[in-house]
Amino acid sequence: EEAKRDAGKYDEFYKTFGTFIKEGTCQDAANQKEISKLLRFETSSKEAGQLISLDEYVERMPSEQEHIYYFCTPNRTVGVESPYYEPFKQHGAEVLFLHHTLDEFVMGRLFEFKGKRLVSVDSKEANSVLEKWNKAAQAESPESTGTVLTTEQANELTAWLLTNMGSSIKEVKVAERYMTYPAIVTDFESPSVRRMMKMMAGDSEDSMPMSPCNVEINPRDSVITGLYELKNKDEELARKIAQQLFDNALIAAGILDDPRSMLKRLNEILAKAVM
Repeated sequence: EEAKRDAGKYDEFYKTFGTFIKEGTCQDAANQKEISKLLRFETSSKEAGQLISLDEYVERMPSEQEHIYYFCTPNRTVGVESPYYEPFKQHGAEVLFLHHTLDEFVMGRLFEFKGKRLVSVDSKEANSVLEKWNKAAQAESPESTGTVLTTEQANELTAWLLTNMGSSIKEVKVAERYMTYPAIVTDFESPSVRRMMKMMAGDSEDSMPMSPCNVEINPRDSVITGLYELKNKDEELARKIAQQLFDNALIAAGILDDPRSMLKRLNEILAKAVM
């Protein structure tokens, strides 16, 4: 009630005691439903620094929207520029931006709010939503503009990428989502879980083995269409670019342990480009 009467005052209170509220949401199962009403998050529908409650989010949801969408990122800028947020922005769906180290665990323990599933924009559940949006968009506007790989070309390239992109890949397929990036990874372990596993493993300098993930490519992107042609002209360079695309996608997902590992390859690609 106090939060409704004076939202600004409550926001100041939340900046001081928000961590304890999040801990309570995770640890106090008996009162979790009531405690969760006190949570506050940034949102794509407001300016940076402005917070809303889950109640406010649900009240604004369109009638056809089934889930509450959120995105755990180091900061808002990373979230806004991420390929995982991009299709939600394109669709006009509101997304909560979560920056605190506890936020992912809070969402995992809370699971739902007022009957609405809490769905991370980079999760498997989100992929199903995006595929549905994509099919609806294609039905409304089936014609594509610009250079696009044919189905046969896309199948040829995805098979080649699976062999040449890297060892930690289960599947490469064409993305069924709106995206302006060449490629993304999906079905990967969350960055915070990975950080926790590294902490539990101690201070070893050795990088932790990565769980295999999937790659989705954008058949309309100029890098992808160019790579299809390049693999038959200069396979060595094409292989380096494919591996660089994979590392770029890992960075976007927040799961590349040490970006310095790709610098030698990146410099080799740059040297080839300016020759």
